[in-house]
Amino acid sequence: MPRIFYAAVPLLLLTAFPALASDGAQTGPIAKGQPTKLTPRQIHAYASALLEIQTLKQKLSSQLAKLEPQQADLLQSRAQAEMVRVVEKHGLDLSAFNAISAEVERQGRLRDQVKQLMMEELLST
Repeated sequence: MPRIFYAAVPLLLLTAFPALASDGAQTGPIAKGQPTKLTPRQIHAYASALLEIQTLKQKLSSQLAKLEPQQADLLQSRAQAEMVRVVEKHGLDLSAFNAISAEVERQGRLRDQVKQLMMEELLST
């Protein structure tokens, strides 16, 4: 049983910190350390992607508890690839998604705005 817990830890960390795993390099219009001016489109895309990723993670967490460690690792790899597809489906790349995540963590008002957009989208479905 402890092995299952350790296999689930990376997935749980993604829940705590919404930024997806990447090489840490950030390029494009949203770069680390620079003042970031996000467009309403980027904020909406981020909120939609994050909501979809969180839904995916909830489904996966129940599946992970039932799997052997090797199967859990495979499922996590597939889930990571699916999360990347979700981000890209919403018109963002990983570096932009991660940079927006960092801004959301830094700016309380932006965090509240993202939560509001996610709630509105959740209630509209």
